[in-house]
Amino acid sequence: MEPAAAHMGTDVSVPEPVELAKMLSDYAKAARGTAIKNHTKGDTFGESLAGARADVYEKAAELVRQLPLADAATEMMNQAKASHIRTPPLINFDSAGVQYAMARAWQFCAWKIDPALAEVAPKWD
Repeated sequence: MEPAAAHMGTDVSVPEPVELAKMLSDYAKAARGTAIKNHTKGDTFGESLAGARADVYEKAAELVRQLPLADAATEMMNQAKASHIRTPPLINFDSAGVQYAMARAWQFCAWKIDPALAEVAPKWD
């Protein structure tokens, strides 16, 4: 899942872009480690989830390096909104779960920049 304290109050200070990009890259590295561990255990679904989060964190770090933070957060929320699945399906649940995890990861990254952004990828009930 997302790293702890995903959606904090608005009194949280935003790291500098260089620090934020490093933090997101570190999250990607950790998620890749989780994917490898899951692969070793034979958990292909867990591997897919962790790999998808790692991809998002790497792309988010790149956005932070390339864009002003407000623009990066907007793009991240757009990605979250575009990939969010409102209700888990009965068929193709695994692929929907990966897409859901990606949406939540994009939203998490945007909240690291601006915790006051509205939720666009809510949790499944």
